[in-house]
Amino acid sequence: MFNLINLKRIKKDLNFIYINNIFLKNIILKKIKKFILIIGPCSISNIKDFIFYLKKIKNNFKNILLIIRIYYEKPRTNIGWKGFVYDPYIDESYSINDSIYIIRRLLLDISKFFYLGTECLNFFLINYFIDCISWICIGARTVQSQIHREFCSNLNCIVGIKNDIYGDFNVLKDSLLSIMNKQCFINFFEKTSFIYSKGNKYVQFVLRGGKEPNFSKKIITNQSLIIDCSHSNSLKISINQIYVFENILNQILLLKNINGVMFEHYIYNGNQDIKNKKFGLSITDSCLNFKFYFLFLKKINDLQCF
Repeated sequence: MFNLINLKRIKKDLNFIYINNIFLKNIILKKIKKFILIIGPCSISNIKDFIFYLKKIKNNFKNILLIIRIYYEKPRTNIGWKGFVYDPYIDESYSINDSIYIIRRLLLDISKFFYLGTECLNFFLINYFIDCISWICIGARTVQSQIHREFCSNLNCIVGIKNDIYGDFNVLKDSLLSIMNKQCFINFFEKTSFIYSKGNKYVQFVLRGGKEPNFSKKIITNQSLIIDCSHSNSLKISINQIYVFENILNQILLLKNINGVMFEHYIYNGNQDIKNKKFGLSITDSCLNFKFYFLFLKKINDLQCF
């Protein structure tokens, strides 16, 4: 379907990803003491800007594991730009052949240096990129999807499942049960086949807020937790991510199952209209800039509980 014959992973790189994934799994199993920091723009829209951003990212703290958000598609409540993979030139040309190739080439390059995380929205597309990914999220709009749950039960990487847009915690528990258990389902990627999954025990809950923020609620669970400082937890105001983060720092010492936090973070503060195309500004959700990134690192490191 797509000409990706020259973009295959070499064995050395596959081994590198495999080892990284084992290391990350041991963190959520509490065998290794590290705190997970997931950062990156709401969505990638310009590859040159994104590479500039990555060159600025540094992590000198041994107790922090960094995962870069690379969200190439965006869920929509109604209509709007659905992400780089569908419309890479932001001109409604929908050059998907180009975007698949560009994204895979990018992932092959940067996965040698970073742990990468993305959202599994279209589970057909993720098959083109899965060998570069260490952390996959099921979003608030797809967390109840049986097809997504089945697919994730067959993955060999960590899956973060977000609460739904209403903040229903029971949905998380249902998804967890489904993903962790064996499934039989039909796969249509490349050729139709039956998949018999063994289940995926490496699952995290991601609290992103619902009708109201839920980062400060006392969730009774032994499951690994990631707190999404953006979205409904920040009331979709990017600077509020700081206040969410400050609250979480106080909880970490009490709730040992908070393994990490997630931020929408980019080159410059704020966002812009999709037509403007200014350097370093998100064209979807508003983001925080680099000043806050270094603040995050220092404050997490100062906890000294990892």
